[in-house]
Amino acid sequence: MATVAPQRRDGGTFVNFSMPRRSQSVKSSFSRPVPQTAEERGEGYRHAHANFVPTHATSDDLHAAARPSFDVDGGKAGFVAGPAIPERTTSLHRKNQTWPATIREQRAGSFQLDTIPTPTLVNTPWELQRKNLGSRWSKSSTASSVLRPEVFLQLPREIYQCIIDHIENVHTERTKVDVSGMQADLHSLCLVSRTWHRIAQDHLYRELWLPSNKAPAKRRWSRDHRPSRLHQLLGTLKVSPGLATGTHRLNITAALAQELQNEISSGLKTGPTVGILQELVRLCYSMEHISGYVVPAAAQTQGLVDALAMRTHLKSHIWRLESNRSLPSLPDFIYAHDHWLNLETLVVSADSGVDLGEVAISLVLPRLPSLKHLVLSGLHHDDFHDTMLLTLPSLKSLRLERLGGLTDQGIEQLAYCRLAPYMESLTLVDLELMSLQTIQTLLWHLTRMKRFTFVQETSPEPQMDGTTISDPTRLSCPALQHLHWDCLVPGTALLYLATAIQADRFPALMTIKTPSDYDGTIQTLCRPIARNKLTHDDIQYLAERTKQSYTRDLRVSQIQAQLRIRERLQQPSFNVVVQDERMKVCSTHVIGSFLGDMASRIEYDLSAGVEGGRTALVELEDVTVPRPTSLGSSEQKLEVGRLF
Repeated sequence: MATVAPQRRDGGTFVNFSMPRRSQSVKSSFSRPVPQTAEERGEGYRHAHANFVPTHATSDDLHAAARPSFDVDGGKAGFVAGPAIPERTTSLHRKNQTWPATIREQRAGSFQLDTIPTPTLVNTPWELQRKNLGSRWSKSSTASSVLRPEVFLQLPREIYQCIIDHIENVHTERTKVDVSGMQADLHSLCLVSRTWHRIAQDHLYRELWLPSNKAPAKRRWSRDHRPSRLHQLLGTLKVSPGLATGTHRLNITAALAQELQNEISSGLKTGPTVGILQELVRLCYSMEHISGYVVPAAAQTQGLVDALAMRTHLKSHIWRLESNRSLPSLPDFIYAHDHWLNLETLVVSADSGVDLGEVAISLVLPRLPSLKHLVLSGLHHDDFHDTMLLTLPSLKSLRLERLGGLTDQGIEQLAYCRLAPYMESLTLVDLELMSLQTIQTLLWHLTRMKRFTFVQETSPEPQMDGTTISDPTRLSCPALQHLHWDCLVPGTALLYLATAIQADRFPALMTIKTPSDYDGTIQTLCRPIARNKLTHDDIQYLAERTKQSYTRDLRVSQIQAQLRIRERLQQPSFNVVVQDERMKVCSTHVIGSFLGDMASRIEYDLSAGVEGGRTALVELEDVTVPRPTSLGSSEQKLEVGRLF
C-alpha cells in the first residue's frame, strides 16, 4: 500500500524529511513486486529521483502558478504541468522575495539619499593659496611643465650645441679640463635618444684626448693580454672610419707625452707609441690641430712628419728643431708645406746649432696662402735677418724671439712693410733693441695693433740723431689694449711710457703688465689693486731673491707691489675728527692713503703667463710640453694661440 503524502493547507503535498521510514527485510524485498513509479513506491515528488529530463523556464509573470514540465512517458513529446516543488519544514528562516513588485515601488533594503543634503568640500587655507603665484603652497601643473617627446625631436641643432657647450664649461676650469668626467657625460647623452647619440658622438670624437699607451695589468686567471686604451681607440677608428673623418683635434695627455719623450730619447727607430700616433694621424683625414706635445723632427719621427704633411686641413703646426738630432733635409722641410693650404699658424723653433739655410724661410712662407700667425724663435742669424722681414706676408700676429740677425733698423721696417695695416699683435722677445725710437715708430704706424709685448734684458734709450732727440710724446697707439713691458735693467724708457699714459696717449689701454716696475711708477697710474696678506715666508723669499741685482721671478714683483701698498697706507690721506654737541673733540682717526688712481680704467696686471708659472711671459715650452696637474683626471689644454 502506497503511503499518502501529507497535505498542505493550500492543497499541495510535502514530504516531511524528519519522519524516519521503516526499512524492508531482504526476504520481503525479493518476494514483493518492485514498484515501477514514484507513486507506487510511495515517495513524494523529488525531481532528483524522477525518470524524466528536468527543464526550467523563466517567465516575467510573477503570478505563474505552475511550472512547465516535459512529459517523456506519453506517446508524444509535450509540456505538461508537473507537481509543485515542496517546501522544507526545517527551522531555517524562509527567504523572502526582495525585488519590488512594480517599477515605482521601493526595493527592500534600499535607501533614498535625496532626503539627505549633499555634502560640500571646503578648501583649506593652504589650498586657497595654491593659485597665488609665489606662495609656498603654489603647485605648478604637471601637464604644462612636462613636454611631449616629439617636441625634443623638433629642436634645432643650436639648442643641442648650447647644452654640450654648457657641459664643457662645467668640466673646464681655465686651462684645466676634467677629461674623464666630460667623456662620461657625453657617453650618457649618447644613450638618451638617437638624436642625442648622433650629436654627442660627433662631439666626443671631434676633439680626442689620446690616453696612455700603457697596457693594463693582466688578470689573475686570464691568458690574454688586454690592449691599451690608445690601441683600442685606434681599433675603433679603423672599424668606423666615419668617426675618424669627423676628428678635428688631437690632444696628447701628459702620460702619453712622457711615453713619447722616452721613446724618442731612447734612440729606437720607431717606437710602438710613435707608430700608433702616426696611424691615428693618417686615419684622421680632417684633422686641424694636434696639441699637448710637440714631437721633435728627427729620424724616429719621420713617418709622423710625413703623415702630418698629408693632412690638407691642418691649421697649426710647430716645428721643433734640435741640433743633437738628425734633422730632415732642406727639400723635405720645404716640400712638407705644399699641402698646407689652410695653415693659419706656423711656429719654427730651433736652437743655436741648427742651420736651416738662408732660403728656407723665404721658400716656405709663399707656400702658405692662409698664414695669419707666425712665430720665429732661435733661428741662426744667417737663416733670418733684416732683409727677410720685408718678405713676410700680411700677418695678424707676429712673434720674433731670440733672433740674432735682427737689428733696430730692421725692426723699424715693420712699420712700413705690407703687414703694417693688418698687424694686431706684435711680440718682441730678447732682441736687445737699443733705440727707443724703434718702439716709437712701431707704435705710431701700427694703428690696428691691440696687443704689444716687449721683453728683453736692457732698456731702450732715446738716441741722439743729429741735432734731435727722440720725442717721448710719440709713444702712442690709438688701438692698443694690452701692453706687456718688461725690461730687466731699468732705464728712462719706463718714465717715458708713464708720461705717455698720463697724457692719454693710449686711449684704449685696458691692462698693463710691468713686472720690472721697481719704483711703482706705472702702478701709481692704474687702478688700485687688492691688498693681499703677506707672511714671514714671503718676506724671507724676497730677501733671498733680491740678493742678486735683478730677477724675473714674478712672485718677487707681486711681493714688492704689496709692500708699496703698505708703505702708502702709512701716509695720511685725511683725518676724521669726531666732536660732541659742545664741539669738543672726542676722537681723531687718520685714514691712510692708497696707491693708484681710482678714476683710471687701466688694470695693473701681475698674473703669470700660464697657471702655476713663475714668469709673466708665456714661453714656448709652456705650449709644447704638458705639465702634470694636481688633479688626477684633469689635463691641461695647450693652445699655440697663447704665444701671441
